[in-house]
Amino acid sequence: MIALLDEYKTQLSDVNGYVDQTVENYASCMGMFARYLKEQGDIPIVQVQGTHICLWIAHLKQKGFSYSRMEHHRSALKIFYAMLVKLDIMTKSPAQALPKLKKNGPSSVMPVSKAIVFKLLNIVDRSTWMENRNYLILSLLWALGLRVSELTRLVIGSFEPGYGPKIGLLRVKGKNKKQRALFVVDKLYDNLLAYLAHPKTLKFKKDPMFPVESGTAISTDRVQRKLRQYCKKAGITERITPHVLRHSFATEMYHARVPLYAIQAMMGHSNTAETAIYIKVNDNFKQEALNQLVINGRPSWG
Repeated sequence: MIALLDEYKTQLSDVNGYVDQTVENYASCMGMFARYLKEQGDIPIVQVQGTHICLWIAHLKQKGFSYSRMEHHRSALKIFYAMLVKLDIMTKSPAQALPKLKKNGPSSVMPVSKAIVFKLLNIVDRSTWMENRNYLILSLLWALGLRVSELTRLVIGSFEPGYGPKIGLLRVKGKNKKQRALFVVDKLYDNLLAYLAHPKTLKFKKDPMFPVESGTAISTDRVQRKLRQYCKKAGITERITPHVLRHSFATEMYHARVPLYAIQAMMGHSNTAETAIYIKVNDNFKQEALNQLVINGRPSWG
């Protein structure tokens, strides 16, 4: 499996032209699938059939994986087994049996309240460096509305303190390599600064901000797994994923009367209509959000 995984990474990087983060994400997907096969009776990955793959996707859905994350797994499987066919290891790709995934869309995601998020954060025992790392991960996902892929791409140099008393900037690389800067203030500023000053935190600007034991950046799968573990420990029955926390951020900002165009900029969306979809409020508020489009070239907010 290790040799196949190395070949797979080369294929993703040199043939498909994917960036390092995508290569690691897809490799992580295949690692998860390999562990699943082992649990299902130690099935060799080169003897997988279409039914195994369909059951795996159903398993991910049952676990609450988002549409976009399941699409990552679907793509990872298709590319991996296409490679095995190309290498004459298999005669036919079992991933061809995968049906097109049904997209529920952002509107099906329900945000959670501040009280539930605080309950989640308070369950984290911050007495160790690793637990403190996890606390910061959850805090940034909710307080700044980051995509989980954006969080895992953060490096030490992404954070710039010193823009005022307890004010710093976090430079985020979003979709299509778009960059945006987000203000980090008050308690979150103090917590992040203390974490970065910890002896176990890496120090070079290009080092990952949230590494695992090997020194590489934490994977999106591990972030989601940790989140599920904390929810279970806290006795939270509401469905919470990194994407749910992003929706919760947008909704909280709108309830705080932050202009829609400002929320759009913070979330890295290309237009206000996309941002409005993320906001879960009553119908009157929703219509108001959708109406806040451009008047005389500028967003209008009474």
